[in-house]
Amino acid sequence: MASVQAVFGAVAAAAIVLAAPGVAAKATVGQIASFGPRPAGSAAELKVDRLVAARLRALGYRVTTQTFSLPRGGGSRNVVARSEGPARILIGAHADGVRAGPGANDNGSGVAAMLDLAAALRGMSGVLLVAFGAEERVETGSSFHLGSQAFLRANGNDRRTVRFAVSLDMVGVGARLYVRGLEASPNRSARLLLSSGRSTYLRDPTGQSDHAELTRDGLPAAWLQWREDRCWHSACDTASRVRADRLGIAITGTLVAARKALG
Repeated sequence: MASVQAVFGAVAAAAIVLAAPGVAAKATVGQIASFGPRPAGSAAELKVDRLVAARLRALGYRVTTQTFSLPRGGGSRNVVARSEGPARILIGAHADGVRAGPGANDNGSGVAAMLDLAAALRGMSGVLLVAFGAEERVETGSSFHLGSQAFLRANGNDRRTVRFAVSLDMVGVGARLYVRGLEASPNRSARLLLSSGRSTYLRDPTGQSDHAELTRDGLPAAWLQWREDRCWHSACDTASRVRADRLGIAITGTLVAARKALG
């Protein structure tokens, strides 16, 4: 019965994505935020990882979990899902958060958007989805986004086939949508995102999300972000503030870019 319900839920989610992008994601943000603060290595982070893995398996993806150690003890993990064939696109979002609050926008919004995109892209070959662990450097004490760094160590061959890589991070609150990258001008992933016409390029010279580690390690990636969020890394980063229309625009723009990259 449980597996039947999971499959039904996945089909229903896919239908919602097509009908009204952002509605299903908004509900998922609420579920993620209900787990409470989820710093890397916490029980709440693990709950999100299990939620993501179950949803992606129900959609038909092959799901694996990659664990890695944290500098201050304990461990975190990446949830990695693939469709058939060599990976052509990578859509990622970090599942961890900070201790200060429930992390609805940062980054429940990115995880929820990724799950909606997984539903919209189900059945297509070349899709790679990653819920990264341990992105929040303020919690891990590292100079690096550890989950994306660990992912490429274990999956370096994807550099040769992936043509579009995006980190969805804080995509539910803000007045203006930005495509961000380490480079002074947009790389190939950023150009695909910008092609939807709903966003503006803003350089991220210090590398504040998982796109930074991917780019530095030879996989040019972009970060999609709505700005500004006054509740960033604060207790007021709650689900009630996350807007379905902002999620919908981010989801739709990423879907356009992903389909172009898939050909």
